Amino acid sequence: MWLLLPWWIREFWYWLYYYRRGKIKYVVWDYGDTYMAAASDGQWTVWHCYGSTPEQAKQVATYRLKQKIETPRD
Repeated sequence: MWLLLPWWIREFWYWLYYYRRGKIKYVVWDYGDTYMAAASDGQWTVWHCYGSTPEQAKQVATYRLKQKIETPRD
């Protein structure tokens, strides 16, 4: 169903449901024997978080996003 909607409707839904509620959006890709995850909180996004299972990849993404949020801006 999401593939049939225009991109701006999907982005609005992500903004409304995930980012405004303080939630983190995860996307996990399967690369055969490894998984790559990305996490976003609407302000920061981290990519290239690898793990041998989808859960491990999401944990790495959560950890890196938390590090990025806690790091002071220049």
